[in-house]
Parts: sequence; structure tokens; C-alpha cells
Amino acid sequence: MGTICTALFLRVAHAAGSNATGNLIGGVPRTEDGAGIKLGPRSTFHPGFALMVGGDSNVFWNRKGDHGGVRPAAVVMPVAWLGIGNREVRDGVLQSEVEAQQDRKIDYNIRLTAGYRAFMARAEEIRRLPRFSVDLNAHFVIAPGRRFSFNLTEFFSRFADPRNYDAGVGYNYNRIDHRLSLGFIYRPGGGRFSVGANYLNEVLFFEAPDVYSGDRYIHGAAAEVKWRVAPRSAILVNYSFGHTYYFSCNANTDPDCNEDNNAHRVYLGFRGQIAKRWTLDAMAGYGAGLYYDDENGPNFRGFIGGVRAAYYPTLRTQFFAQIDRQFSDSLFGNYFHDIAGRIGGLHTFRWKMYAELGFSVVGRRYAGLPIPGRETRIESYENAPGFVRSDTLLALSARVEQPFGRLFVVGARYDMIVDRTDFIAHYPGGLTDFGGFAKHVAMVLGAVRF
Repeated sequence: MGTICTALFLRVAHAAGSNATGNLIGGVPRTEDGAGIKLGPRSTFHPGFALMVGGDSNVFWNRKGDHGGVRPAAVVMPVAWLGIGNREVRDGVLQSEVEAQQDRKIDYNIRLTAGYRAFMARAEEIRRLPRFSVDLNAHFVIAPGRRFSFNLTEFFSRFADPRNYDAGVGYNYNRIDHRLSLGFIYRPGGGRFSVGANYLNEVLFFEAPDVYSGDRYIHGAAAEVKWRVAPRSAILVNYSFGHTYYFSCNANTDPDCNEDNNAHRVYLGFRGQIAKRWTLDAMAGYGAGLYYDDENGPNFRGFIGGVRAAYYPTLRTQFFAQIDRQFSDSLFGNYFHDIAGRIGGLHTFRWKMYAELGFSVVGRRYAGLPIPGRETRIESYENAPGFVRSDTLLALSARVEQPFGRLFVVGARYDMIVDRTDFIAHYPGGLTDFGGFAKHVAMVLGAVRF
């Protein structure tokens, strides 16, 4: 089964969108931080350890008709983490204030999280599946609020992931995912107007020797012009460019290789506070994904953007609703574009219990699927007119954590992802791959954290 399974693309996208404390499906989970250990006048150190026990309803991301069928298993996962910083990170952004202060030379937050996931089942092919995963998130702002500020953000993960069928331990989707942004911000006046530029670098590398078609390298640049119309609100223009280079095609090592491409995105919009307890992000723009060497594939050209509104009725509560349309380079075909809606909320009760709930619906359309028998080992498709595949993704995430004293926490988590599609791929030898699946992961945990 040379072509990368379509379920994998949903895993990579789900991981990229995981929150700061991770999720059970696409990341390494941890608990909320405690009060921390003070280091110096500004920094706080947050170590922790958690033991999670639960179950996975679909280890291999299969549907009943797939080879091997749906295989459930119990899961045991110890997780440890270390974090240090003088600023919090929210939605992947370091909360560095734009006003300059004499005692601030660097704002930063560094987090390292490692987990060891062990599947417990009678079948040896499940017990011996890949186990160790690690996440590193690092954020730095040098000379924050000054006329010239420099910033660096690094997201790095090594994620252990089984194949979508019982292929053996050596045939897996273990991967390294690296995403770097390095740049500066120039504020020529009092700080209300700013210009920023960043260099972007990404690498996705699969450790299994037979998965060549997914290894890719992306480099590009981004620029942003921002004008603060109020202390906590701004109008901005953002442009980004990325060139994707697939190693397998350029080395002629894999008949299922993907095409190199260029991606352009430009946005105009508003971001900030619109009332005492409301925030709004509203961005509208144009995107272009250009696949010059694909004889079958279309290019993406069209509207991209989104609106996200958040309401804070108290300091301990947040609700949000979001709708957007985006596109991304795909490991299967040329690109996919999503029309998505998301809602969610979080709340900390008076007795310090933390609860979070989120739900999303995504309409996804893969375009430019490889031509069977010419660009791929796949012999034929079903329900892919014009080499286009359509999916509807449903995702639900819930967690509850109850601290006891300063150090101890117990909690429960649940994550679900369902792919509803009638797409089917037929491979040589009579093997059939059904595109849809449903996966549920539930865990209870006990933790010690600072």
C-alpha cells in the first residue's frame, strides 16, 4: 500500500490545530499548569507528571470494510513536561505586550512535553506499536515593545503513529514535524503603526523507509503591516508565501510522489477587542496554490478568510464561535480546502475545577488526486468524480480537571474524530481502502504538577 493513507492527512491537520495542552488524538496531552515555581523576578517554572489510562476505539483508523477491520485497545500513557517562561501562550501566540518597559529585555515561553503510549491488547501487533512522542514549543521576543523587536517561534514534534492497517511495527507513520518562524517588527512611531517580516521554514519527515511521498520541505516568508486603532485593537494586512519541495519526486524514488508547489495568501482584516467582554478576529483575503508540474491537477485560486468571536462573561469563562475557509497543500492529491465551523468554551469553577468543550464541523474537498495507474499504485477510485474527493469531518473534544491542593490533579478527557465520506480506493491484489472512519479516545488521569 504505497500511497500514504488518507486518514493520515486528517491526523496531521488535527495535530496542528491542537490546543496548548495537547489532545489525545493528534498530540501529547498534559494538564493545566499550577502556580509554578518562581525563578527570579519575572520567570516561572512549571514541571509536571501525569499517568493516563483509558481506551482507543480504533487503533488503526479503519472502517469495518478495511483490511483488518476496526481494532480497539486499552491505553496506558505516562506523560512528563517542563515549562519555563515570563509570558503566557494563548492560541499559539506569546502574550508579549506592545508597550516598551525598561525592565523587559526578552519575553519567552518554552515547553517540552514527552509521552510514552503503550497499547494493551492480546494481539502482539498492537502491543508492539510505536510508543514515544515528544513536543517542543518555544517562543521568544527580544527587545519587546522597542522600535526594533526580534521574534522566534519553534514548534517541533516527534510523533509515534501506527499505520492504518496491521502492517507491522517497522511500517508506521512515525514522523518529525518542524515549524520555524524567525523575524522582526519595526515600530517607527509611538508603537501604533508597525511593520513585521518573518522567514518561515517547515520540515515533515516520515521515519518508516517505505513512506517517501510525504517527506517535504517548505521555506517561505511572511510580512504584516498593522495599525492599532485602539489600545487592544488593530487593522492589519498580512501576506505569506511558501514553496513546498517534495524529496521523493525530485529524487525519482517513489511513483506516488507529490508535486512541488508555491502557495500565496494575502489577508486584510481586524483583530482585537470590540466591547468590554468581546473580541473579534475578522480576516478576508485571497489564496493561490500553484502546481506547475501536475498534468492532472488544478490550482487553487479563491477566497480565504474567517471570523472568530469570543465572549468573556467573567475572568474564568470564555465562549467562542468561528467560521472560516482555508486551503492547504495535501499529501494526497494537490491540495484540500476546508469550509469549517467551530464552537467551544472553557470555564474554571469556584472550587477550581477546569472544564473545556469544543466541537467542529469541516467540509473538506481534496482536488487533483493522482491518476490511477500513472501517478499512483492505486488501480481505481470510487466516488471521486473529476479526481476530487469530498469528506465531512466531525470532531469533539472535552476535558475536566479537578485540582486538590497545590500539586495534585485528577481528570478525564475524551476526543472524537469522524470522517464521513463514500470515497474508496482499490489497490493491486484486491486490497480496498475505505476513506471514512470513526475514532474515539477516552482517558482518566492523575497528575502532579506545579
